[in-house]
Amino acid sequence: MPTPFRGKLRIRHFEIVLAIADFGSLSKAAGKLHLTQSGLSRAITEIEEMVGGRLFERTGKGMVCTPLGDALCRHSQVLLGDLDKAETDLAAIASGSLGSLTVGCFSLFSGWPLAGAVRAYQAMHPGVALAIDVGTHNRLIEDLDAAKIDLLVSRRAPTLNPDIYRFTDLLVDAVVLACAPAHPLASRAQVALSDCIRFPWIAPPPKNRVRMELETRLREWDSPFPVFIGALSLEFAMEMIEDGHCLWLLPRSVAHMLAQRRSLHTLPLQLELSTPPLAAIWRRERTSTQQIREFTSVLTSVIGAAPPP
Repeated sequence: MPTPFRGKLRIRHFEIVLAIADFGSLSKAAGKLHLTQSGLSRAITEIEEMVGGRLFERTGKGMVCTPLGDALCRHSQVLLGDLDKAETDLAAIASGSLGSLTVGCFSLFSGWPLAGAVRAYQAMHPGVALAIDVGTHNRLIEDLDAAKIDLLVSRRAPTLNPDIYRFTDLLVDAVVLACAPAHPLASRAQVALSDCIRFPWIAPPPKNRVRMELETRLREWDSPFPVFIGALSLEFAMEMIEDGHCLWLLPRSVAHMLAQRRSLHTLPLQLELSTPPLAAIWRRERTSTQQIREFTSVLTSVIGAAPPP
């Protein structure tokens, strides 16, 4: 006997539900979907009849998902993500490639080790269409859940559910404070926290786990806060420290590689912040494809060839 999904629900229905959930407004969703607002209202009524319950409630903040709506949105993201992945794979194969792989990477690791891994992987597998998506962990984990990316390279949070995600730990790494080689602190054999807080710090944005732990540490040490510039961008931070003024909070391994290239100097200051390991992460219910396994193996080799001190 056909269920609503197999019998009546179509791709367009999933797109409608996600658009309303994203915008929280029928008029804005209708504009994105090129529908009239009345036509969109009728479509939602039809979908609710198919699934047997209300999907949205009108509130002072707009259209808000009911528990049924939340569930349908989650499944819609996965289904549409899988369709996008299938379209990408088929297009790659039709153009002569041997499939595709989309890797999401936390921004601070997008230079090293990602770039080296991409070069090595492409040399080994030139027939695979490779795409890279760089961003924040929270956004990329949502894209992984929605099947927009196949593999995530990021820190493995302690809350990561092993029943949902598979992972391979790649590197246990600390957080350090660094500066440009021309910075006034770069020539010192020893620096104190009181020296460092006189300069602006490029650090994770507020509410980030590392930022919150850092602020807790500073309070424990009865230290004033430096001026924080919240950013998780490799390019932005490199540009900001270039004039020899700002300090930069970043992974030790990345700082080590940039120091070898004489792009920055790591300050001898122990911040004592706990950091989860860098890991390759993918969804458990999706088959661990050959491309995922091989890219993870290449990442492991790149990191092993140049471990941080």
